[in-house]
Amino acid sequence: DSEELDATEMEARGYGLSYVSLDGNVGSLVNGAGLAMAVSDMIELSGGRPANILDVGGGARSQRVASAMDILLRDRRLRSIVVGVFGGITRCDEVAAGILSAIERRGAEAPIFVRLTGTNEQEGRHMLAAAPVELVPSLLEGARRAVAAAEASA
Repeated sequence: DSEELDATEMEARGYGLSYVSLDGNVGSLVNGAGLAMAVSDMIELSGGRPANILDVGGGARSQRVASAMDILLRDRRLRSIVVGVFGGITRCDEVAAGILSAIERRGAEAPIFVRLTGTNEQEGRHMLAAAPVELVPSLLEGARRAVAAAEASA
């Protein structure tokens, strides 16, 4: 199992991603170390266990986001996924395009809760409106719903 995790971490690095595997079942995709820590804390405060830290970094384009989402969508440990993006130099429409691309390719078995705020937020939200994801108003709400979904499918 640790060899597989090492392979995933190496694959993530190849895409320009920062990935750390943890022992939980709620996945997360964020942009920035601060958001990574905040989302992990919110998952734990909501009674869940984070499965990973996956940081796409600042200014991530859709292809990098799609690669990150692909890593999460094929992780069979995950019972739900929280996406938390603050669009500064990262554009929310690019994030939405990446999420859609990965779901189109791989499908989405685990429920996905997405919080987008910042640059091109409305465009990103509009793009995801018909997608099999749930847009949430805050990271805390996303974490709460993700933990509830993980518990319901356990």
